[in-house]
Amino acid sequence: MLPLCSHLALKRGVFYYRRKLPLPHSGEMAISLRTKHFRDAQHLARVADSVFVRFFRSAVRMTDVRTILHKHLAEALADDRDVHLATRHGRPVYASVDSVSDDMSPIDADLDLIGDLLGDAREALATRDYKRVGNLINHYMQLHDLSESQRGELAIGLLKADVHSLEVAQKRLVEGVGEKYEYEPTGQSVGKTLAAVETGDKLSEVLPRFLAQMSETNGLKGQTLMQNRGTYRILLEVCGDLPITAYGRPELARMLDLLRGLPADYGKAKRWRGMPLVDVVQQARGEESRLAVKTLKRHFAALGGLFKYLIERGEYLGQNPAHSFSFPEKVRAKSKRQMWDGERLRLLFTSPVWTGCKTNAQRSKAGALLIKDEKYWLPLMGLYHGNRLEEFAQLLRSDVRSDEGILYFDINDEGLKQIKNQQSKRRVPIHPALLAMGFMAYVESVAPSPGDRLFPKLKPGGADNKLGHSFSKWWTRYRREIGVYEPGLDYHSFRHGVTTKLYAAEVSDVFVDELTGHEGQGTSRGVYAKEMPLLKLYEAICKVEWPEVVILP
Repeated sequence: MLPLCSHLALKRGVFYYRRKLPLPHSGEMAISLRTKHFRDAQHLARVADSVFVRFFRSAVRMTDVRTILHKHLAEALADDRDVHLATRHGRPVYASVDSVSDDMSPIDADLDLIGDLLGDAREALATRDYKRVGNLINHYMQLHDLSESQRGELAIGLLKADVHSLEVAQKRLVEGVGEKYEYEPTGQSVGKTLAAVETGDKLSEVLPRFLAQMSETNGLKGQTLMQNRGTYRILLEVCGDLPITAYGRPELARMLDLLRGLPADYGKAKRWRGMPLVDVVQQARGEESRLAVKTLKRHFAALGGLFKYLIERGEYLGQNPAHSFSFPEKVRAKSKRQMWDGERLRLLFTSPVWTGCKTNAQRSKAGALLIKDEKYWLPLMGLYHGNRLEEFAQLLRSDVRSDEGILYFDINDEGLKQIKNQQSKRRVPIHPALLAMGFMAYVESVAPSPGDRLFPKLKPGGADNKLGHSFSKWWTRYRREIGVYEPGLDYHSFRHGVTTKLYAAEVSDVFVDELTGHEGQGTSRGVYAKEMPLLKLYEAICKVEWPEVVILP
């Protein structure tokens, strides 16, 4: 008898090339080599082997891996069912007989063992411990001639199948195994369950409902909503529209690497519009300015929120992949936000808005007209109180209150008003310098009724529909026109100045946080330090002094 080589078969004296088709295909192929001579058939079989391998390697699809995983899980569940049915009554299914004692029944011994195994399996999945299924990975890679690009999906799928099969085993111990069981591989539920575990909806399918829920329950809107949408667009561009379970730390690390290469003016400068991100990074090489650390953190906070939502719903297994990334805080001194002080502070408040301008439309031109409106008061209020712009831009007459003989601003989110967080709700005593400049006379003249706004000229604008939007644009133009514009020196810089003054006067952290609306650290600061004595707050705010600024009533 001739020594037949692999994939050769002799039928009626003629050699055939026969070979099983790889998954997801079924069956085999049989081709007549049209020769009765073994040596010729052997040569032709080698040629056919080469063509066969090249063809199916080039035709590999991601569904191949999913089919392999479906078959793997189905076989594991079928084997587990056989073990259950073959185990005699009164004996443990998985645990050793020695583990059963007077204090522990067979079912308890099995549940303890499966519980331990399941805990290990879940931890391996969460940490992506591929070594746990290393032999299976190599087996399936070789058996189905998979490419290296499919190794990661196969590894994760096997870890998930391991968790799922143990969960089924645990349930069978409690509920038993019937002839028709909901997890049996013959039913559709296994396919659906495994598909959900392995793949789930794609990111583009998840985002609409996630954003809708965040808008409804968390008040996500305006600029924050737009920024988050931008984050998810970047993820889609960098990693592609994958099933949600396919996004892990490696994918998010790729996104972080790209973000770190983007220039600081990305998203603003016209030169980058419509350009793929990889091209932006390539062309921006050599430029010093990059996205701020704060921006990187904002992107990953948005990603963390998305995966938190998915984990809570059971649509993503394991730890949040957006967490535990490091963001070095080292930044160039010139990129840090500055503080208004010294000569530049004197130059600002001796400019036409506070000493006299030409006309309402020409505020930067010196003249005899002094207009006390939002352009006059908001910078002064920021200088002495360190508020966020919108907190004061939206004030109503009813928000200017008095208690214990002390006038104060009540910062709240009543009605249509917006605040950054719950810590922003607070009482801020009005600085005596502002009162000396005639602030209350202004309030009485412009807002006589409780519902009147202190700055009625301000109109909502921008993505967040904020009242301070138009003022911000004017504030930038004005500083440029009078020659005091500096990058990093803006309205928010007043906030830094007040905080610095308070700490320099040795004001307690608790009072600094209460005055500025910062979130205190620790339970006692964040929960119990509410409604601080108004007199103490007034004494603290009085320590904010600016000898460079002299404003006549």
